[in-house]
Amino acid sequence: MDMSTSRDSRVFILGAGCSVECGYPPGTGFAAEFEKFLGEIQGIPEEKCSRIKHSVISTLKLLRETPGVETVDQLAARIEQDLNDWKRQRGGLIAASDPEYFKRTSMAARQILDAKIATSAMFLAREDRARQTGLRSYKSFITQVLGGPPWEEARKADCTILTFNYDRLFEIAFPECFPTFDLRNHSLYAGDALNSGFDPNFGKWSLAQPTPGRFCFLKMHGSAGWWVKEQREGGREARRYWPTIPVRGLSVEQIEKSIPKECGGPFGWEPLLAFPHERQESQKLFSYKGESSGYDWAPYIDAVWQHAASVVANATKVRVIGYSFNPIDSRHMVNQLLSKATCKKIVIQNKVDVRRNLEGYQQIEDRLDYDPTPFGEYPCFP
Repeated sequence: MDMSTSRDSRVFILGAGCSVECGYPPGTGFAAEFEKFLGEIQGIPEEKCSRIKHSVISTLKLLRETPGVETVDQLAARIEQDLNDWKRQRGGLIAASDPEYFKRTSMAARQILDAKIATSAMFLAREDRARQTGLRSYKSFITQVLGGPPWEEARKADCTILTFNYDRLFEIAFPECFPTFDLRNHSLYAGDALNSGFDPNFGKWSLAQPTPGRFCFLKMHGSAGWWVKEQREGGREARRYWPTIPVRGLSVEQIEKSIPKECGGPFGWEPLLAFPHERQESQKLFSYKGESSGYDWAPYIDAVWQHAASVVANATKVRVIGYSFNPIDSRHMVNQLLSKATCKKIVIQNKVDVRRNLEGYQQIEDRLDYDPTPFGEYPCFP
């Protein structure tokens, strides 16, 4: 699906560093975060959060047992790598009916699904405490880039925000910055709001092109609390999207209830959340064949990246905030996004010095400008 170019001139790219002060992990140390989360839910009766507990325990066990893995993104990539290594060792074509092949592929799919459910549940469970922090930095950032209310004027802002974060802190802060924005009458991710590439149609969300000439907010790896399901309509394959909206904080029991009963497997609901290695493979196929992979989330993620590359290429200013350029995804991010930029300067805003992680990117290194100012503390383009 082609999300065509817009007239946006400013692009902001957000990373995990933007959410750290609100209690979210910076990418590393996920084992400790899951241990903390497991401790918080241990006292809840099994029947009220069995799916979440299973996913957290399973993912935490793998994190502890897998050497050299610090993030859930790395863990998911290792699961896939181990499966591919086994396939290579077997050699030749492996029949889909091969019992060992079926066992290993099913186990890998289950482990990655557990990692997504555990990550999503932990992020959703922290939203209430994040609200209590006041979300000062996010609100300051939103006000700086969009201006103040009313939203009817602010949405005309010439900017696009791309986020690599699974959390929904931007979406939580957004309505508080625009008190007249009514979530009862406007769909948060639709074209007249965050313009995130979804279209609500009689209660069923579908993929949509962001409305041109307006502010646009795109989630590059999907999101916690988002779901997608492949289904057949009129004899053809289609996808139904369910991007849940953070109207209020959720208890763990409520998060458990929000997980679809038909979760995983053919034609079941899947988290609309893509780990870097999944997205990279999907993008390779998309670039080669011009169509999305078999992943249920792929059409949305592919469309988002296609549109993002277009707006970056046409941007007059690009600022990357709180993104660490972790090697697991930085090469692809630079090649598919930042290398498309034609502006004279690309600002890397991060309290942590990430220069070492950017060494060797000849296509952009002469245009990089580093800014250690914390997220949200001063006008982004003074």
